[in-house]
Amino acid sequence: MNFGQNLKKLRKNAKLTQSQLAEKLGMKQNAYVLWEQKATNPTLELLEKLSAIYQIPIQELIIKTDNKEKQLMDNYRALSGEQQESVVNFTEFLLEQNKTNLVDLKTYQRALLNYAIVEDEELSAGFGQTASNSGHHYKAYTTEKLSRYDGAARIKGESMEPDFPNFSIATFLNTGFGRSGDVYAIAEGDLGEECLYIKQVFEEEGRFRIHSINPDPQYKDFYLGEGDNFRIIGPVVDNFEEINESQIED
Repeated sequence: MNFGQNLKKLRKNAKLTQSQLAEKLGMKQNAYVLWEQKATNPTLELLEKLSAIYQIPIQELIIKTDNKEKQLMDNYRALSGEQQESVVNFTEFLLEQNKTNLVDLKTYQRALLNYAIVEDEELSAGFGQTASNSGHHYKAYTTEKLSRYDGAARIKGESMEPDFPNFSIATFLNTGFGRSGDVYAIAEGDLGEECLYIKQVFEEEGRFRIHSINPDPQYKDFYLGEGDNFRIIGPVVDNFEEINESQIED
């Protein structure tokens, strides 16, 4: 289990969403997401905050569970204070000699990447929070080849995990409803005040059953029918996790 996997496991066990934990840490959700993706590591100050939130030693946040690292930590704890200090000094010397960072960020050439033009609004993968739309757009980069799409937006919430992760980008068509059981972008409410969803949709006896992929019982099915103010925008065609701008080279 790597550092990012360990963080995700601890968060899930504490029944916290990424946004809730980021708020406790006083940081933006997208910055926290990079920790779980193992793209960046937290500072010592933020590690101490995580340690206080979960009430565990910092070592349990960062240690991997493979046998070599466990053996190394067990051996370190068995040394005297002076011996431990010598071990720390020696590892710092090795790091300096190798001139490496603790986290080696992979970089990408912008010209070789694909991108989607993303609307500055969010598709709820939760309980249909109203999402604001500033009318702005930006580019979200990926190494994946993208199919044709009409719109793209960031997913907010965890009801469609693991297939559609929180804070990932979904692209969709503006073709309306087609095949029962597909995943769609849905708008509910008056124009400009809509709740936007990404959900699996089933057509049943003249109405639509709106289903979440996440098996957590808090995400219950609900129905939309003729008397409801909604529209099925179109099917989701692609979903990807955006490459952080700091990893892209021009």
